[in-house]
Amino acid sequence: MKTKLFPFALFALVVGAALPVSSIWAATGTLQSTVTRTLVSSAHFGGCMASFASLVSSASPPVNCPGYSVSFSCTGTYVAKDLAFAMLDQAQLAVALNKPVSVTIDDTLKHNGQCVATRIDVIN
Repeated sequence: MKTKLFPFALFALVVGAALPVSSIWAATGTLQSTVTRTLVSSAHFGGCMASFASLVSSASPPVNCPGYSVSFSCTGTYVAKDLAFAMLDQAQLAVALNKPVSVTIDDTLKHNGQCVATRIDVIN
């Protein structure tokens, strides 16, 4: 019995590994968009966040994040407070100068359901 099962199991393993996988959500992705607003709150969304003109889930590769906003985790839960506030400053700068940004988002880190940004670059 074992000799008949082994070739089938090996075949199934090889074929299964060769099939393409579609619509896999990544843990991190990069979104390029413009910032539409920023928010500072003592009680929600990790203390501060930014909203974008594009859906956060449209990052590349796609991330499992709802809506148009990400948290910078200004409470210090996921990102050091000084870095979080520096990212908020960059988002506010992008709004003031009407410049696009590139934001790295981690969908494994969330505040009140909103994903956390781990990097933001203002694009010239």
